[in-house]
Amino acid sequence: MPGLLQQGAAQLLGTLGAAAIVFGSVVALRQARLKLLIAYSTVAQIGYLFFLFPLAIGSDAAHAWNGAAWTGGWMQLVSHAFAKAAMFLAAGLIAEAVGHDRIAGLGGIGRALPISVFAFALGGLSLMGVPPSGGFVAKWLLLTAAVEAGQWWWAIVMLGGGLLAGGYVFRVLGRMWGDANGPLVLRTHVSRRREAVALALCAVSLGFVSLQPAKLLEIGRPQVAGLVVR
Repeated sequence: MPGLLQQGAAQLLGTLGAAAIVFGSVVALRQARLKLLIAYSTVAQIGYLFFLFPLAIGSDAAHAWNGAAWTGGWMQLVSHAFAKAAMFLAAGLIAEAVGHDRIAGLGGIGRALPISVFAFALGGLSLMGVPPSGGFVAKWLLLTAAVEAGQWWWAIVMLGGGLLAGGYVFRVLGRMWGDANGPLVLRTHVSRRREAVALALCAVSLGFVSLQPAKLLEIGRPQVAGLVVR
C-alpha cells in the first residue's frame, strides 16, 4: 500500500528489527542448549524482514519501492524457512540420539552423526550470509538497498548480525567436531535416511537462482501496474 506508510513509522519498524537482530543474536550466543540457541537465532533472523519497511518504500518519490529490498526480503523469508527447519530437524535427531541437547555435552557428535551436523552447518551458512547460500543473496540485496537509499545504519546492523551469527554457529560446530569430554554413548540409533535433512540444501541452492529482477514478486507495484497513488 504505497503512500500509506510514513517515514517515521518505517524507521521505527526498522529500529525494532535491528533490536531483534542484536538481542536475538546476543542471547543465542549465551545459550547452553542447542534448541534454545536456534530459537533465539530465529528472533534475530526475523528482524531482517523489518528492514523492508524503511528500505522498500524509499525515502522519497524518486526512490519509492526499492526492488532490491523487496526481493531481498522475500529471499530472506524463504531461505530462512528452509535453513531453520533443517537446523531444528538436525537438533532433534541429535537430542534423540544422545538424550539431551546441551551444547557442552555434544563433543564428538560430528563423527557419530555426520549428516545431521553437516545439515546444521549448511543451515548456519545461510544464517551467516555466506555465498552461495540463499541467505547471502537476501542479505546482499538488503545491504545494496540500504546503501542506495543512504540508510547506512541498517547496513552496519546487518553486517554485525552476520558476525554474531557466525559466532554462535561456529561455537556449536566447534564443540560438535571437537573431542568429547568422555566416551560418547548414543541412546538410540538414528538411521541415515532420517539424517538426510535435505532442506538445508534448499537454503544453499537458492543462492544460484537469479531473482533480481523478480517480476513475479513485483506484481502490484505502482510502477509495474502503471498506477499513481496520491
